[in-house]
Parts: sequence; C-alpha cells; structure tokens
Amino acid sequence: MSNFTNVADMVDPVTGLTYRQINNAKKHKFQVGQLVELESGARLFVAKQTRDCDGTPLYSLTYVLPKDREFGNTIKWVNGFNGENLKSIGG
Repeated sequence: MSNFTNVADMVDPVTGLTYRQINNAKKHKFQVGQLVELESGARLFVAKQTRDCDGTPLYSLTYVLPKDREFGNTIKWVNGFNGENLKSIGG
C-alpha cells in the first residue's frame, strides 16, 4: 500500500503552511452581484462565491441579476470560474 499526499496538503517551504491553508486565506476579489467580464468578452454577474477542493477562490456566474440581488434556487449559474480569468466591469 502506498501513501498518497494531496498536492494541496504539501507544505510551502517559504511559508511553512500547506497550499490549502494559503488558498483558504485568500479573499474573494469579486462580490455577489458584481458584473464581470470573461476573457472571451462575455459579461456575467457573480451569483455565488465558492472554493475549489484546494481552497482556491472560485465564482459561479449568471446572466440574470434579480432586482433585489438575492439569488434563489431558481436562478441558473455556471460554476468554477477562477478570479484570475475575470475582470471587473464598472466598479
């Protein structure tokens, strides 16, 4: 039987923290309801802030922004967008 170490649980030699700890400490750049632009030029709203299994901040995006900025279960969104691939539009 071999021992398997998840890459996210490996220790960064500079900080002494695991990569998961480092990623979990990162703040989300975009707020729910904020309009963002993808590299393709498509503009969508942030519907939800999420995290990857290693703690990397991710976003769920939607094309609909309710007037009250509350996203219910009926709103459709696409998951897994990394903030590095998004650009803030208008603030």
